[in-house]
Amino acid sequence: MSTAGDAGGAGPERAWCEELPANGSDVVLDRDESGHLVRVRRVGEGDDVVLFDGSGGLRRGRLVGADARAARVQVLGPYPARHPVRELEVRTSLPEPSRADDLVAALAELGVRRFVALACRRTPPGRDELLRRRLPRFARAAREALKVNGLARALEVEAEPRPFAAALDGRGWLLDTAPGLPALGACVAAAPAGPLVLWVGPEGGFAPEEREAAHAAGLGLASLGGAALRTATAAVAAAAVVLASAPASRADGTN
Repeated sequence: MSTAGDAGGAGPERAWCEELPANGSDVVLDRDESGHLVRVRRVGEGDDVVLFDGSGGLRRGRLVGADARAARVQVLGPYPARHPVRELEVRTSLPEPSRADDLVAALAELGVRRFVALACRRTPPGRDELLRRRLPRFARAAREALKVNGLARALEVEAEPRPFAAALDGRGWLLDTAPGLPALGACVAAAPAGPLVLWVGPEGGFAPEEREAAHAAGLGLASLGGAALRTATAAVAAAAVVLASAPASRADGTN
């Protein structure tokens, strides 16, 4: 993943804190975060900790109370942010529950900025209710991903599906397996700096009229290769291609 920022790697162990305190203050973490930090990650008193709120705020701290039910962290100052050099939004039909969980977790870990569930012609019934039921789980997965990738902003998951036609805004590339389409990597390499959008179809792909509407709306068509992939596989693979490619105008990205 190409990133911009001064902090290499994920850095010290990290913990989520909904409201970050001012420098010099102490904060007591909730039970879940305390248990993860002390019992799972084995952080001890005196060890450095990075606190994040998932909205871009970061604080450098030190564990001063290693209580697995109420860990206390002293806030020492700001912490440098890392973020992908490209802002990416993925729009796709939500797959079945277990694959949906894996999809959102993987996109969050890669550093995708926003996930939009599409209601396509071939989207199975009931996926709107699945999204609503899964939102708390998705939010937790997005926070947990920040403990792994060292980024500052969590994946945003739009709370309601968007009908395919209503979502068409002329931005990004729609993935397809038709022969002769340009490779997604080549499209991304030629794209200027700025936010990008990927469109991935449901199982069975976009319907012909949806592809035609996308083309008429100004979307580009791109390919990940000749193989037809599952929705979740295609979305994660495509996101990885985009987020591994820094804009040509940027020379300060690091891996």
